[in-house]
Amino acid sequence: MKKTISAFTLLLLVFQLQAQKQFHPQIESLFDPALKPFYFGVASGDPEQTKVVLWTKIYPESTAPVAVKWEVATDTFMQNIVATNTVTTDSSSAYTVKVKVDGLQPNQHYFYRFTTNSGISAVGRTKTAPDKEVSNLKFGVVSCNNYQHGYFNAYGILAQQYDIDAVIHLGDYIYEYGVSNNKKKPQVRNHIPETEILSLVDYRSRYAQYRLDKDLMEAHRLHPFITEWDDHEFANNAYKDGAGNHQEDKEGSWEARKAQARKVYFEWLPIADNPEESIIRKLNYGGLAEIFMLDERAEARSKQLESPTDPNLFNKERVMLGENQAAWLTQGIEQSSAKWKIISNQVLFSELDAHKLSKKHARLMDSWDGYPMERKEMMDSFYNHGVKNIVVITGDIHTSWAFDLVQNPQNKSIYDPKTGKGVIGAEFVTPSMSSHNLDERVSKGFAKFIASLLRGKKTNPHLRFNDFTSHGFILLDLNAQRAKGTWFYCKTIKEHSLEYSTKNSWSTPINQNKLSKDKY
Repeated sequence: MKKTISAFTLLLLVFQLQAQKQFHPQIESLFDPALKPFYFGVASGDPEQTKVVLWTKIYPESTAPVAVKWEVATDTFMQNIVATNTVTTDSSSAYTVKVKVDGLQPNQHYFYRFTTNSGISAVGRTKTAPDKEVSNLKFGVVSCNNYQHGYFNAYGILAQQYDIDAVIHLGDYIYEYGVSNNKKKPQVRNHIPETEILSLVDYRSRYAQYRLDKDLMEAHRLHPFITEWDDHEFANNAYKDGAGNHQEDKEGSWEARKAQARKVYFEWLPIADNPEESIIRKLNYGGLAEIFMLDERAEARSKQLESPTDPNLFNKERVMLGENQAAWLTQGIEQSSAKWKIISNQVLFSELDAHKLSKKHARLMDSWDGYPMERKEMMDSFYNHGVKNIVVITGDIHTSWAFDLVQNPQNKSIYDPKTGKGVIGAEFVTPSMSSHNLDERVSKGFAKFIASLLRGKKTNPHLRFNDFTSHGFILLDLNAQRAKGTWFYCKTIKEHSLEYSTKNSWSTPINQNKLSKDKY
């Protein structure tokens, strides 16, 4: 009888340990004991006029639910508490704590922290959105931070920009790939786990590894984030019904993988929870700006075509956003009273003629050029309704670009690059934070040569600036007279360094919108 009880106890212990297993065991080696149990820091996001989402995650010593107290104050010393409560978290969310605090004042900085019986978190800093027009807004615009390709120096630089209102992350927050065996291009840091991520524990471990990076942790602590996913949060070249980097015969159901990836995304990002686990939403910044957050992957996207000569390219049934999301976006922008309408967009929106590079690949099929009919319908609607002052912010492509936002840029009857006729806004494309640029695939000289070819006045007259060799982010600076994008470039990503340069700034004036070079 004693042996039976002992065996049962052992079995129960095994089940408990399995239930406690949030991550692969290598993750624990990255923990800073001084942060226990809040090893992953704190974060905030989705600011509204009176609300903000607060986030943390704990790593408990048992499988029992944990009570976590949160506090919001107007001072860094947490003396003037304006809101507080206690919530309970458990293993079902891998001990995520996410609360939406209400009753705050508009356009104000707040400080916050979390407490358990075993420790106190770092003090975070956040900011609510304004409820009326303000003189100026600043947003960090970021994308594509591959842990293996380099250090997250850009996040450290971003953390030092104390006057920004929020960070807008355009996706590829993590990468699903395993460790590369390419000896010609060795990784700076290796992924955990070493294999491609497929399971719930895999995805949680990958986010855990990224969030233990000190620079990313500090950027989250000091600034609210407004986030959306791209493809690598799921798998490369993801679309509604599959992904280029997913093989059902070897890797199981795509729907199951997508559901797990979506669940873990909402566990780790300070995005407002909703029953649909949708990232589609709108944020208002007091009349100066309205931000439209899109889903160009999981919601409705059709499978991308292999070739621009495919006869299905101009099939209206092929969509990036889908009917409902496209209608929500176009109607929202056309009805918006904000001076600047910000489209938070994952993949390159502007037309790009690349025939000088390759006749076979004159279009980027993963970008909006691969879905031309849906884009045309949206642009037609904007022109027909006289919409101007649109700013499209874009990531994904690991390079820097600035475009006049126009329909049919080669059509001289619509667009004149000298006068700005036909321009209804601008597209600013942020470089990667660390993911490989073109010059990490070819020589730097050849990368610059390709960039210059694309800037041809006859091929892409609306392309005003590009850079294929730098890593960093964009600082989007808005006021009533203009929208300006400034590119912040890291000195290096191969070692830890917070040195940077700001060589390029481009502005689009209100109601005129033709881009011109500016000063930072």
